[in-house]
Amino acid sequence: VENGLSKQLCLRMFPQLSRVACVVELNQNGVKGHAEVGSSRSMESLALWKDHRVFSYFARSCLSPVAMDCIAKAIGASSTDNFPQESIDHTLEERDNIAGRFSYWSSSGQSNPNVPETLTYQLASQICIITEINIQPFQGDI
Repeated sequence: VENGLSKQLCLRMFPQLSRVACVVELNQNGVKGHAEVGSSRSMESLALWKDHRVFSYFARSCLSPVAMDCIAKAIGASSTDNFPQESIDHTLEERDNIAGRFSYWSSSGQSNPNVPETLTYQLASQICIITEINIQPFQGDI
């Protein structure tokens, strides 16, 4: 831990991580823990252990077999046209047609085209590396 081996391994495997300014470790609730009070030596030791946990978890996650589905569940959409028939839940399947039902989400839309539409998902893991997002726009009858 004192040698920063897990961090060195990650930096060797992923040189782009050298640009990371700081590492934040979240607790079970997703909230950063309170700073500990103590000597600078004990604080340094805590920081080394935190880096070790984070970088070893990252390396293990990256070296594990690649899971194709990073999404655990759909959380919500900025708007839905015909709920539940055209809800965000229908975006979880990659196929266009499932059991005779088209797989898509429909927005109720906005009169202002600058208003963004959002879909929010819960990820399946604490670390997910997204390399591709496939979107197939479709405009129905008006």
